[in-house]
Parts: sequence; C-alpha cells; structure tokens
Amino acid sequence: MATVFFSYSHRDQILRDEMEIHLAMLKRQGFIETWHDRRITAGEEFDKAISKNLEEADIILLLVSSDFLASNYCYDIEMQRAMEKHEKG
Repeated sequence: MATVFFSYSHRDQILRDEMEIHLAMLKRQGFIETWHDRRITAGEEFDKAISKNLEEADIILLLVSSDFLASNYCYDIEMQRAMEKHEKG
C-alpha cells in the first residue's frame, strides 16, 4: 500500500477534500492510504508530524495554487522537500 501525502494551502481545503474523493476507490481497494495535516491530533507537534509523514510518503501530491505559492510553509518546506525526494529517486 502506498502512502499519499497532501501538500496544500489551507485555503484550498475544499479542493483537497475533492481530490480525496477522487482517490476513494484506490483507498477502498487498499492501494493507497492518504495523509494531510488535518489528521494531526491534539498535543502532537505540528512540524514533527508533517516532517515524519512527508518523509514516509510514497507519493506527494502538491496541490499548487496561488495560495500554495504564497505560503512560505508550503513552498519553502513541503515543496522543497518533495523536490529533494524526487531528485533522489
């Protein structure tokens, strides 16, 4: 089973939710599981949870929008790490 990490701006949460609906059959069939930052539980450290799940992800979906590009966290941290992982194979 592949783990899919959603990198998105919170302003695009509705679009992220729609993307997850599109992937529902793959989830149901056991091909993928998904993770996004709204799954961080109370008391869990935000940065550590994101870093851990980003590192463990098999697939990183960058939901690029103008809000994504304007977000320092999305652009400078999540996208840059995704690109590093891609370059390393």
